[in-house]
Amino acid sequence: MNILITGASGSVGTGAAEVLSANHRIRLSDAVPINSPHPFWSADVREPNSLLEATEGVEVIIHTPAFHGVHLGQRTEQEFYDLNVTGTFHMFQAAVRNRVRRVVWLSSMSIYGSSFYSYTKKIGEQLCQFYHENHGIEIIMLRPADFTPYRDIFHYGERMLHGGVDRRDIIQAVECAVSCKTPFGAYHIVRQDPFDEQDVRVYSEFPLEVWEKAYPGSKDFITKQGFRIPQQIQVTDLSKERQELGFSPRYNFGTFMKEYDSNTT
Repeated sequence: MNILITGASGSVGTGAAEVLSANHRIRLSDAVPINSPHPFWSADVREPNSLLEATEGVEVIIHTPAFHGVHLGQRTEQEFYDLNVTGTFHMFQAAVRNRVRRVVWLSSMSIYGSSFYSYTKKIGEQLCQFYHENHGIEIIMLRPADFTPYRDIFHYGERMLHGGVDRRDIIQAVECAVSCKTPFGAYHIVRQDPFDEQDVRVYSEFPLEVWEKAYPGSKDFITKQGFRIPQQIQVTDLSKERQELGFSPRYNFGTFMKEYDSNTT
């Protein structure tokens, strides 16, 4: 299968290229040069027709370019709109022109928020729906939780106590989205902790005990490292993601502790 990865120098783009190249023909595009064995097109998606040549003969586009929540305050609303919305529009225009069959579009769990970043992702998902309904493009929208680069292993560990998801799970979701049978859908790409409703009810009284139940050894580990713990937890239902997308997260606070132990012993 011929796959184009846009924004290929980013975290998702580099990981997707590595994983998918084993079974697919990969080509890359980005506004910055990339040193890669795969064919590369220099393209700034904010410019009209920038992806026309790169999408010729392509069956699937994995579209990743975006400014994210971490860029709020660093980038203007105009910059967010130009890249996240206009860039998506130009990608779809090229997809229609070259009859691309499927688009995997990186949305965000921030779609439920109220920031300008959230707003651009809401518009992006509306564009996805329009191009599916009016042009027949298969579209899989992935809504990852926070997987931005972490400062150190402890920053990563604390993130896995809160709303974070492991980058490797994001890459797994992209791989699933390329070949799943579902023609259209939006999916939550989040971590799944083994909490139940009883855990949620008692959490405010016994938070460390709930984490210990989920991941034996975590109570002492959290206390020793001085990690902040979330004020509340929830039971996550990923049955739709498993059934339609084939996505099953593999990483959580328990796997973090195991990796930490293996790296320090």
